[in-house]
Amino acid sequence: MAQVLTLVSLLSAVVLLWYLKDRSRPRDPVHVSIRLDGSAPGAHLLWNVVNTSPAAVTLTHFAITPRHAGDGRGESSADIPLPQEEKIEPGARAHLSMDVDWRLVLARAVAVCDTQGAEHLAPGDQLRLVQGQLHEVIDRRISSARDWLFGAANLAFGVMILGLGFFMLMWIIATG
Repeated sequence: MAQVLTLVSLLSAVVLLWYLKDRSRPRDPVHVSIRLDGSAPGAHLLWNVVNTSPAAVTLTHFAITPRHAGDGRGESSADIPLPQEEKIEPGARAHLSMDVDWRLVLARAVAVCDTQGAEHLAPGDQLRLVQGQLHEVIDRRISSARDWLFGAANLAFGVMILGLGFFMLMWIIATG
């Protein structure tokens, strides 16, 4: 019985510490949400930015953080400037858009940045939803060497059968 009570008390202490840690973390005063405007090629990533801070915020660029930066793959963080800086007054909202490119498909995080250099991250679940939609658009079956060889063999047999059929037709016409 004592072991069960110890286990329950440890579990409740862990849950309480996790809750307190989550509550003590400073909240971002700029709330960001993202979505795609469509699933066709040429889609745009639509940003809804709400300023809940008591001061105005001036947004300057978007930031895309890749999943594997520095692994020798040549990937680095991308900064995409806004056409013009967007100033958001306290309590106001802004609607921004960004062209979708390949960096977004494998991004770990996307954010909109202000003049102070602070990054205001988009929620991870929304980013995963956008990436899922993009994967549906560009998803294609990856072919292997085996598939290529079977396709080439099928093509060769098809050409051979058509050639033999044409030869027989010409033979019948010539001798008939």
